[in-house]
Order: sequence, then structure tokens, then C-alpha cells
Amino acid sequence: MKIRNPLAIFIVLWAVLPFSVGAAIDSSFTQSADQLRTFISVGVWTAWGLVLGSSIIRRPWGLTVVRIIAPATVPTILVTHWSATFASGTLTVALSHAVLVSLLALLPETGHLMVDGLSYGDEKRFLLRVPTAVLFGPLPLVWAITVSGIFSGPILVASGKWGVGLALWAVGWLLAALATRSMHQLARRWIVFVPNGFVIHDYLATREPFLLRRQDLSSLGPAAADIDTSSEDLIDVSQLALGPVLHVVLRGDVEVVPRSRGISEVRQVAQILFSPTRPGAVLEEAHQRKLLR
Repeated sequence: MKIRNPLAIFIVLWAVLPFSVGAAIDSSFTQSADQLRTFISVGVWTAWGLVLGSSIIRRPWGLTVVRIIAPATVPTILVTHWSATFASGTLTVALSHAVLVSLLALLPETGHLMVDGLSYGDEKRFLLRVPTAVLFGPLPLVWAITVSGIFSGPILVASGKWGVGLALWAVGWLLAALATRSMHQLARRWIVFVPNGFVIHDYLATREPFLLRRQDLSSLGPAAADIDTSSEDLIDVSQLALGPVLHVVLRGDVEVVPRSRGISEVRQVAQILFSPTRPGAVLEEAHQRKLLR
């Protein structure tokens, strides 16, 4: 079943999160020192407000914020339950709520609505899929470093462990800043439909964005399973991402500068493979704009 506007549902569910997840966290610290309870309360409300504002404003940086903090609600509930057990009914409601907002935050449609908030005029943005090597490699670790780096140091300080807390605070926030910057690059990989065609904007695959002009487009559709990726006039910028891959064929060619560890050389290509998070919506947009005859 397709959810028509998952971002709107996410905003509503996140707005009422204090009544489930917030209440569960608060109840788990009822026996804690006032200083720790105050810090936890301020931290939770700050994170909640940051995500709510980011989801309403709809920008790529907001998507990064949402996808870092929203999934963190699940381990937060589990950790607080482990450290100070609360009623099973409270745990079930809070954990279900946390899982639901996490899934909504990670949906491709949510990502599209967030980054498309940056579009103006006749533009339309569609996110590209995360490369497989990143998705099943460093990404989960970088996310964990970010979340733990932000909260672990301040929590230790609020608990009275000043020495290790301050050290971990400084190191953790530095690592979190670097990790957030890295993850934000994934929210800035997209294709942009413009009046003259569309631009592939992916700094993980190419040095510069490149425009595929309306008059140069010959075909656009799903890539064949047996396509020859070693062809000299073809460039694959899908980076082996999971999911369908789209294949563009040009009447002429376009200059592309692939990203490499050494000196990058300009290539003249007439075929491009890329992998958007919503391939069907991309094809529909191309047909609506009459990019293909």
C-alpha cells in the first residue's frame, strides 16, 4: 500500500511523541537526581523540537537531522527500559511509536518531499539511492558514532562524572560533527528536473553535476539485466545501489568527470546508468515533462 504523504503523517506522529516515548523516558528517571532529570528533559525536548522544525521546513539538511534523530528513539527506549524497567504496556506503546516514526523517516517518499522543498520554479528533485557499499558498510557505524557522541558525554556530566564526561563530550561532539557532515552528503545526491532536461548531481560518483538536455535524450527507462557496463560510451553512476536502475541513452554525448582517487579524466558518454530512490516517479515526471518523444 502506497502512503500518499508520509511526511505529513510523520509530522503528526512526531508531534505527539512526547505522550508516548517522552512519557516512557520521563518515568524511567523518576528516581534519578534532579540534575540528571533536568538535563534529560532539556535534551529530549531539544531533539524533539529540532526534528519537528526540520520536517516542517523541508530542506536537505533537515532530512539529515530527521534521519539521525528519529531512528535513535528506538535504542533510546530500549536502553532506558533496560536501565529502569517500566510497565510493559508503556514499553509496547512507546516502542511501537518509535519504530513507526523511524520507518516513516526512512521512506523514499519522505526523503523526496524533504529535498524537493529546496526546489524553486519549474524544478523537481529526486534523491538517489545510497550506494550498497555505504549502506551495509560505514553508514550504520557512522550513525551510531553520531548519536552516542552527541549524548553520552553530557549524560555522564549530568550524572556527576565530570572528568570522563567532559573528555567524552569534547571528543564525541567533534566526531559527531564530522560524521554528520559525511552523512549529509547522502542527502545532497539527487537528480533535478529543469526546463531544459535534468541534472544528475552526485559528488560520490562524479566531480561535477552534468546536464542531460531535452534535445539530446533518446530514451529513458529501466536498465536491461544484460546491459554491457564495460562499454566505452557508458558510465554507471548507480554505484551498485540496491533497487531498480534507470538507463539513459543520448543522441549525442555529454562530458562527465568520474570521481577517482587519482587524476580524474573527462569522459564523453552517450549512456548513463543511475539509481533514484523512486524510479517510477522519475519516469512519470519525465513523461509529464514530455522529455521523451
